[in-house]
Amino acid sequence: MNTNHLQEEGRVNLKWDVRKHILEHRGWYSFQGIVFILAGILAIVLPSATAIGFGFIIGALLIISGAAQAIASFTSKAHWWSLFSALISLIVGSLMLFHPLTGTIAIATLLAVFLVIEGVVELLMSFQYRSVKNWGWLLFSGSVSLFLGLIIFAGWPSASLVFLGVIIGINLLLYGVSLIAITKSA
Repeated sequence: MNTNHLQEEGRVNLKWDVRKHILEHRGWYSFQGIVFILAGILAIVLPSATAIGFGFIIGALLIISGAAQAIASFTSKAHWWSLFSALISLIVGSLMLFHPLTGTIAIATLLAVFLVIEGVVELLMSFQYRSVKNWGWLLFSGSVSLFLGLIIFAGWPSASLVFLGVIIGINLLLYGVSLIAITKSA
């Protein structure tokens, strides 16, 4: 048997499965795309609020999860490690709530790492979706995400709240557009 022929058949089947999946879930992809686009526009219009708000949300979530973990750790056999983890969550969450600039700087670092990783993942996804007509939007979105992450690293530590909010907005907006474009072309 010619293995090249089988590989070609497998590739054709994979392309068909991607299209079929998108068609079956078109409404969900469209809904996600619209939500991402709206969130991106809001983040771009209110960049400082986006950056600080993001920090506050993360801080609050860390405090809530740290408190829940502290309570639960007393019922655990390994409660000292769990209690230690809860304490770290409570401390970091409090710092982010009560020192928003410091929290935002930490978030900027995490955002840069996220955008670089997200950019690489979107680039890899774009190659998987090559059989779909507008797969280039994922390629574009991944390239921009990777570029934005690298810009944060290059401008560190002077990246401002506005810059972070705009970057979050651009990432959300482009991903939303790419989801809508793929949905329309499937």
